[in-house]
Amino acid sequence: MASQNKNLGIYIHIPFCAQKCAYCDFYSVTDTQAMREYTLALTSHIRAKKALGKNRTVDSIYIGGGTPSLLPAAYMEKILETVYDVFNVSDKAEISMEANPGTLDSGKLAAYRAMGINRLSIGLQSAHNDELSMLSRIHTIEEFENSFMLARMEGFDNINVDIIYALPNQTKASLASTLDFVISMAPEHISFYGLKIEENTPFGKNPEIQKALPDEDAQYEMYMDSCKALDEHGYIQYEISNFSKKDCACRHNIKYWTCDDYIGFGPAAYSFYGNSIYSYVKDVERYISCFDDEQAILDSEEKLTAQQIATQYVMLRFRLRAGINTAEYARRFGEDFEEKYGTKLERFLKEKYIIRTTGGYRLSRRGMMISNYILSEILDFE
Repeated sequence: MASQNKNLGIYIHIPFCAQKCAYCDFYSVTDTQAMREYTLALTSHIRAKKALGKNRTVDSIYIGGGTPSLLPAAYMEKILETVYDVFNVSDKAEISMEANPGTLDSGKLAAYRAMGINRLSIGLQSAHNDELSMLSRIHTIEEFENSFMLARMEGFDNINVDIIYALPNQTKASLASTLDFVISMAPEHISFYGLKIEENTPFGKNPEIQKALPDEDAQYEMYMDSCKALDEHGYIQYEISNFSKKDCACRHNIKYWTCDDYIGFGPAAYSFYGNSIYSYVKDVERYISCFDDEQAILDSEEKLTAQQIATQYVMLRFRLRAGINTAEYARRFGEDFEEKYGTKLERFLKEKYIIRTTGGYRLSRRGMMISNYILSEILDFE
C-alpha cells in the first residue's frame, strides 16, 4: 500500500561537474556546454508532469547532482520558478541544494536565497588537502571555509556538511581532526558516510586503493568514535549516516526512508509514486532530445506489490534511529510486524544489534554497522 500522505517531494538532478571525483558513482558529466539546453528540457519535462501534483502539496525540493552550484543562478531560478508554477509548493517547504566549495560566491548565494533555497548541503569530505587531492576534489579546505562563511553571511541558517570516512590510508587521528574542524564550524547537519568502492570508478579500477583502506576493526572504531563525538556536541543521530541539531533533519531524505511519495526529474533521477518506482536514463543528450517522450527516457519502471512495499519500508525504516513502529506498520500494511518477523529478530535482539523500543524495534549503533547483513537475514526479497 502506498503512503496516504498527501505531501509530495521533488528531486531535481543537475548532472554537471567540473571533474569527476575518483570515488563517485553518481551520474554526472564534465561537459557543461549543454547547460542551457538541459535547463529548457528539464523545465519542459516538469511542466509535462503537472497531473502528478493534483491534490498534493510539495513540502520538500532537493536539488542534487552532479554539482548544482555549477549551474548559472539564472538557470536555477528558471527551474524553481517552473516547479512553483506547476506544483502547489508549501510556504514552509524545505528547499535543499547541493554545492561544492569553490563554486560558490556571494552573488550566487544571494540569488539562491532570493529564489527560495533555504538549505545548503556542502560537500567537504575531508579537512585535509592531501586527502582532498587523493579524492580528486576540486577544492581546498580553505575554499570550503570561505564558501561556508559566505553562505552564513548571505543568511543560510540550515547548512549540511558531508564527510567521508575510511579513506585510503586514513588514520583515526586524521578523521578526528576533520570532525573537530567541521564541528567547530557549527553546521546544523552533518552527513557522515563510509567510503564505498564502486567498480566503475577510478578507485574501483585501482587495486592499490583497496589495499590502502582501513581494516574492518579500524572502520568500526572510526564510526563509533565519531558518533560519540557528534553526540557530545549536540548532534542527534537520526539515521545511520546522518546527524543534526534539533529540528534540522533533512526533510526530503526522510521521505525516502519512510516510503513517502517523491518524483524525480533529470537523467538518473528516481521516483516513488503511487506504488511504482521508476528512473530515467543516465544520458544527458538523450534526456535533452527526448524529454517529451516518456518511454524514450525511462530507464526502469516497476509496479510494486503490497508485499514489496512492506519489505522496502522495513529495510528503509531500519536506517532511521527511530526504527519500526509496529502500530504504524500494522495500519499501513494490515499485518502484524512481530508475527511476521519476530522469530528472525530474536538472535539480533539477544546480541544487542537490535533494541526493543516502547513502540517497536530499532538498530543499535553496533547494529547499524552491519545493517546490510541484518536486513538480508530478516527480509524476504522477491
